[in-house]
Amino acid sequence: MEPGTVVWRETAQSLLRQKWLIMGCIVLGLLGASVFALSQTTRWTASSQLVLGPAVPPALVGKLPTTDKTGPLGMDLPAETQARVMASPTLLHSVAKSLGMDTTDDAIQELASVTRVKAVTDNAYLVTTDGPTAAKAVERANAISSIYLKQRNDEAKALLTTLAGQAQDRSKTATQQSKSLVSQIDEAVQRGDSQTAAALRDQRVGLATEARQAADDAAAMVKALTTVGSGSELVTPATTDTATSSPMVARDILVGGILGLVLGFGLALLRSHLTPYIVTRDQAARAASSPVIAASEGNRRRFWHRTAPELPQYEITALGAEASGALARRELNPRAFAGGGPGAMLVVSASPTPNSAGIALAMAEANARDGRETLLVLADIEGTPVLSHVTGHEGLTDLVMEPAATRAIRARKLFRPGTVADLYVLPPGLNHEETAAAVGPSLVPGIVADLPPGYSVVIHGPASVGRHGITPLAAAVDASVLVVQVGHDKEMDVARLTGALQFAGAPVLGVVLIGASPHDETLGIPLNYKPLDTAAPLR
Repeated sequence: MEPGTVVWRETAQSLLRQKWLIMGCIVLGLLGASVFALSQTTRWTASSQLVLGPAVPPALVGKLPTTDKTGPLGMDLPAETQARVMASPTLLHSVAKSLGMDTTDDAIQELASVTRVKAVTDNAYLVTTDGPTAAKAVERANAISSIYLKQRNDEAKALLTTLAGQAQDRSKTATQQSKSLVSQIDEAVQRGDSQTAAALRDQRVGLATEARQAADDAAAMVKALTTVGSGSELVTPATTDTATSSPMVARDILVGGILGLVLGFGLALLRSHLTPYIVTRDQAARAASSPVIAASEGNRRRFWHRTAPELPQYEITALGAEASGALARRELNPRAFAGGGPGAMLVVSASPTPNSAGIALAMAEANARDGRETLLVLADIEGTPVLSHVTGHEGLTDLVMEPAATRAIRARKLFRPGTVADLYVLPPGLNHEETAAAVGPSLVPGIVADLPPGYSVVIHGPASVGRHGITPLAAAVDASVLVVQVGHDKEMDVARLTGALQFAGAPVLGVVLIGASPHDETLGIPLNYKPLDTAAPLR
């Protein structure tokens, strides 16, 4: 299988394992969007369209003074600027006043926030505004357009009237000045000053021409007053046949659901990639560099509940038997522990759990049922007893003060019958002094070495033994089996324990996984894993 396929498969499985987190985020998004949508004030939207023609006829625009060609009347402003003028607080103040609305600054700013004017073309505009009711929205949209047209026409008429009066005044002044030159021309003729008389006549002709031009301009402007606003009109008034713009419940809920889905996927992927705990078979196999040889389904561990629940006895027995059978089928070595000959096996967990001792007992029982004399050494001094009938006897820690010469004989006297034939147990003992707790597990290699030929040994011990770590127990065995609790054991801890066992000469042959998710369809075999053809002899 390609590595990319494995990555996508693990991603899909991680999302499936955390389906309740994703569904919770979706429900949260839907509820949040529903509350937001239903808590919004109902608003209605209305739109009107108007077309603006030149307020002053184009023929007269060139006759206007330069200072009069700005603003909405001279049509020199861009369309976007005209749109801003229509949505400006100054115009909206007039609209509010005409509609009997509040004209305070806050009210005008609120009206401006819901008013939008868009320049569709150079002279066509779309006015959109909101209101508490459909009728109010229509009234506001039409009022904005109508008042802007009215103000524009009024200003154009006022300007044309003023300019017409100014033209008439210029005509009268030029006429009076022309008449005053008549007497001056006569005096120049009587004096015989023909040159002065000709100059005065030319000046009089110019004044007469100016007077006629000014009179014509005044007449044109007066005539233009009747056509002001003819090219500007409200072409599409707003109507009450409209819909609410807020709240849009269906849209908001859909957006909330999508955002919840995205949030759920993000949290699920983030949790999958950042959690330090083992949650899949592949993670356990990768951390232990060994395949998963037995697994039981169970509830996932939660963030707030990281204890390892104790499995029922029948399930622990089944796991131990499955693990023993898996090791036997591998046929690592004819003399291996699970291959039919004597050997020594260490069952250990990266964290304290009552399940690992039960699995060690189950594996020892399975080995004894096959007809081999088997010793179960409970080297976990602080662990929970797994056999009630041997908890009150002396055990491993009581050998600390025993002389080395007689320790082997004394140890064999401490063996207690197990639950099946050919099974014997060396309990942890009752000596809980600091020296006994630290040194007791270190005696296991000597005890195993002094056993009569033909014994198979299963040792259950902690991941850390005194000051020497796992080395004392690893020195007594030929191989080991890791018990991993899903959602409880950290991947780094399992990897470190695997490395320590490998270094100490007790390589991990397989993983017993507790609490595997029913959605985990992986095989629990490390990538590029190659089974060993041969292995070191197991005692």
